[in-house]
Amino acid sequence: MSRSGQDKNLGLYRKFEVTRHDPTGKHKDCFYFVLDTDHDQFSVPALTAYANACEKEFPKLAADLRGLLSALKVKHRCP
Repeated sequence: MSRSGQDKNLGLYRKFEVTRHDPTGKHKDCFYFVLDTDHDQFSVPALTAYANACEKEFPKLAADLRGLLSALKVKHRCP
């Protein structure tokens, strides 16, 4: 289903099954949000905002996200 179809009217709903590889089980019942970086036009701004937000506390994660964003720009031929 595309964004131009029914998805626009569904809002937030359970669409994916996420498996976390965490032996502690600390996050067993947590809610996860999945971004489709190939088809969702809002994923890049969302990842950019997340990288900016976490940079001070998690600089390596922020750097990794920015690397991913650079790769996405190349993949999608963005300026």
